[in-house]
Amino acid sequence: MAELLERLKAICGPEHVSDVLADRLCYRRDCGPTPGGVPDIVVRPESTAEIVGIVKAASAARKPIFIWGRATTFVDFGIQEGCIVMALDLMNRILSIDLENQIVTVETGAIWHAVDSELNKLGWEMTVPGGGGMFSCTVGGTVAYNAVPHGITEYGVTGGHVVSLEVVLPDGTVVRTASAANTDAPLPIERGANGPDLSGLFIGSCGTLGVITQVTMRIHRIPECERFLFYAFDCVDDCVDAAQAVQAQGAATFLVGLFGGPKPAGVEGEAFLHTIIRDSAGEAERRAGAARSCCEALRGRPQDPDGTRRYWTEHMYSWLRNTSASAYYGSRPYYCPEVAGFLPTQALKEAIPMLHEYVGSNADFARAGMRVKGFDVYFSPNAAYLWVDTLYLETSPEAKEVGLQVRAEIAEMLFSRWMSPGGIVAGIAPYIMPRLGTTFDLMRTLKAALDPHNILNPGVLMLGQEIIND
Repeated sequence: MAELLERLKAICGPEHVSDVLADRLCYRRDCGPTPGGVPDIVVRPESTAEIVGIVKAASAARKPIFIWGRATTFVDFGIQEGCIVMALDLMNRILSIDLENQIVTVETGAIWHAVDSELNKLGWEMTVPGGGGMFSCTVGGTVAYNAVPHGITEYGVTGGHVVSLEVVLPDGTVVRTASAANTDAPLPIERGANGPDLSGLFIGSCGTLGVITQVTMRIHRIPECERFLFYAFDCVDDCVDAAQAVQAQGAATFLVGLFGGPKPAGVEGEAFLHTIIRDSAGEAERRAGAARSCCEALRGRPQDPDGTRRYWTEHMYSWLRNTSASAYYGSRPYYCPEVAGFLPTQALKEAIPMLHEYVGSNADFARAGMRVKGFDVYFSPNAAYLWVDTLYLETSPEAKEVGLQVRAEIAEMLFSRWMSPGGIVAGIAPYIMPRLGTTFDLMRTLKAALDPHNILNPGVLMLGQEIIND
C-alpha cells in the first residue's frame, strides 16, 4: 500500500493524491442509497498520461479503481472498501470548438452546462441539452452512462451525439475511436468511420471497459425560437394517444408526460402533457399548431404554459407541477433510486394503472411513510422513457428497507413485460442483466478480454467478480 501510494504521488504529484481519512470519506457513494466502503486512496489526475500511469500502477498491484466524475447519478453502487478512487474533476478543459466542422472536444471532467455556456457565447450549443444534472454532471460521466437527456423527443439519447472518444483501456493503452483513429489524419469529424463503432462500445458501459478521457460531441446553432404548451387530460389513455400523435407528427422537441405523483398546482386532470418546441419561428409555430391539434382532438384542455417555460429556461424540474423545489425536497426525503426505462408508448395504458394499483394496495408503502414523486415520462421519437420515482425518509431504516423492496418489485413488474432501461444503474442490474441472455454473456466476454484483472469499476454492471484484497 505504501509503495502504491508513493508511485501514485510520483505520477500525479503529492497534492493530488490523498490517503487522509477525512478526504477518503468524501468519496464513498453517488446519489444512490448504497453507503459504500471507504477507499484507500483518492487520486485526481490532470491528464491522459497521468491516467495511463494510474491504471498501470493499479493493474500491477491488482487494486480496483472506481472512476469518479461528480457523483451526480443514481448508479447506486457504493465504492468498494479499500479501492482507489480516481476523480476526474480536474480534467475539465474545453480543448477545441470547431464551428466549421460543428464539433466541440472536451476533457472528460468538463461540466456539461459550462461547455454549453461557452458555446452559447458564439450562438451555438451542443446538439443534446444534457441530463438532469447539467449544472454539475461531467460530459465524460454522462456519456459513460449514456444519460437520457432533456430534448430526447427530437434529439435522442446522449450517446447518439458522440463523434469520437479518447479512452484509456485497463492495461493503459490509449485508443481513439471513429475518424480520430487515423494516426496520419486524427480528425474527430465522423463517428461512422474506420470500421466497427468502437465509440458505442464505451458509451453506456459505466466505466467498466475503459476510462473516457476526451469526448468530441456534435454542436449546432441555437434555434431561433421556442414555444411551450401544457395540456391536461381526464384519462391516461387520451394523454397517451395525444403523445403518440405528437410523436408521429414530429411536432415536439421535448414532450414530457406526468402520470403520477403530485398533480400540477391549480390544474384539474389525471394526466398532463408538457410540450417544448425549438425551431425557426415559422417552423416552431407550425409544429405548435400540430401539437395543439393532437392534444385538443383527444380532449386535452390547454393550460397556462408558464410552468413549462420555467422548467425549460430555469432548469427546475418541479415547475412541471407549478411548484418550487420544496414540494419535493423540503422535508429532506431520500430518493429510492428510480426504476426507469424505455417501453412502447401504447404500453403506458397498461403500465400506469398497474403502478397506481400496486402503490395503492401496498400496505408497507403507506406504513413506512413513502410517497410517489412521479410516474413521469420523457417521450423519445417513437417510445416512452418512464421514470418511476418513490421517496422515503433517509432517517427511517424501515422506510429504506421498504423502498428498496418496492424498487425490486416494480423492476420485476416492468422488465418482465415491456421495459428495457436506458442507463443501467446498479440497483436494477440484478433484475435486467440476467434477462439479456447471450448479450449479457457477450458483455462479460468483452470485460474479461479488456480487463482480465477486473480493475475498472468492478461489479458495477455485474460483469466480473469483485477483487478481494489481502
